[in-house]
Amino acid sequence: MRRALKYLALLSVCAATFVPAQAETLQEALASAYAQHPQLKAERARLRETDENYVQAQAQGRFQASASASVGSTASVVRTFSPGNFFSPASVNEAEDAFVPRSFSITGQKPLYQGGRVRSLKGQAKYGILAAREGLRNTEQSILLQAATAYADVIRDEKVASIRRNNVRVIGRQGDAARDRFEVGVGTRTDIAQADSRMANAEIGLAQADAQLQASRAAYFRATGHPPEQLEPIPDFLMPETLDQAQRTALIYNPQVEAARYNQDAARFGIDVAASTGKATITAQTFVQKSIDQNSSVLGQDAIGFSLNLTVPIFTGGLTDSRIRQARAGETRAKFEVRNIEDALRERVTALWAQKVAAERSLDAARRQVAAAEVAFEGVQIELEVGTRDALDLLNAEQEVLNARLSVAEAERNLVVVEFQLLNLMGGFDALSLSLPVEFYDPEENFKEVSTYKPLRPIVDAIDDIPVKLDEIELPKPSLPKFLRKKPPTP
Repeated sequence: MRRALKYLALLSVCAATFVPAQAETLQEALASAYAQHPQLKAERARLRETDENYVQAQAQGRFQASASASVGSTASVVRTFSPGNFFSPASVNEAEDAFVPRSFSITGQKPLYQGGRVRSLKGQAKYGILAAREGLRNTEQSILLQAATAYADVIRDEKVASIRRNNVRVIGRQGDAARDRFEVGVGTRTDIAQADSRMANAEIGLAQADAQLQASRAAYFRATGHPPEQLEPIPDFLMPETLDQAQRTALIYNPQVEAARYNQDAARFGIDVAASTGKATITAQTFVQKSIDQNSSVLGQDAIGFSLNLTVPIFTGGLTDSRIRQARAGETRAKFEVRNIEDALRERVTALWAQKVAAERSLDAARRQVAAAEVAFEGVQIELEVGTRDALDLLNAEQEVLNARLSVAEAERNLVVVEFQLLNLMGGFDALSLSLPVEFYDPEENFKEVSTYKPLRPIVDAIDDIPVKLDEIELPKPSLPKFLRKKPPTP
């Protein structure tokens, strides 16, 4: 199993090298986000809430019992009239009576037939739970995407700040050289002013780069729970070879699509739930009752009984038909929502694929631009020394080198981020797919815990191999695209 999980990794595994004690890899940063992010913990709690829907559906078909007791005090005065006779006059007689009525009863009932309502409720809850699990996976992917993007942003902004800082040093040396040339009568005050102007502009760029770096570090801290320290380069990802592969994978494994399909299944069971309200129900009922001193003539009474109750809806004023129509409309809505999400997903994957291709081409061009700009800068320096170029030409050449290096840093960041986003759409940016070094959260554990009927819990605990019956509930499909489990075949 462990060997199989290794093949699920989307991140390439590089040869082991010595890493400084405080260096941090992308996987470690994502693992920290997975372990500490409050939004992810909130979504897990939301899923545990949804698990209770299945338990509540089960409860509607189980035996239920209730007990009731009452105690009171009654005092009464009974007046009787005696008409009297020749020997005794008429009179009114009074008699006082006091008693304490007490009663206790236990009532139990078991639904025997509800027109398939419980089965339909359980099916509806089952697919609602599966949809909620996909919602959790979607949130997990979004959080990891935020952390990975923040990781890439910090690396980019550190490079940009370093490039800007080096540019300030280079222009400072050029300004000193312009002053030296002016002192020996070779240069002019114009050369010095141009160098000072470029220096001011370089300092502005450095200040903005430092500010952007601080913002990126703050975003990284929020995503991972700690500040960035010596971030390692981002490793390569195994990506689909074609746009068609990317689209097909996204349509199968994207958590939003899967959640929408599960919601459609839940809506189908909702029709059966609505139809069951118009069917007959049969309930078995039993009771035990004990009464003491209910009145002055009854000292006590014990009773026990059993009954079968049949209820047949005859006329509901159109309520049942309305509920069925509403449920069918809900299923239709769910079908179109699935189609809408699929269409939007195709569009998004296509757009990101185009951005990926553009980012690859931009990165290649930016690297070639850097090489050419550095050669040109060296040539202008030599030509300035022999007098065929002026100071402005040198400053412009330095600006070309600066812009090219900044373009490389931006293109590198854009390429990895668009790959992150593509993997996110394809459902391959969760903790399992990325082989993060974490203890994975298993929603099935909570479901088994809450759905096992408590009166039977000792038996279930004693026999660990007994599977918990979840009304044939199925786990979601594996989140990792099959063709990404190994390197794509060579054409």
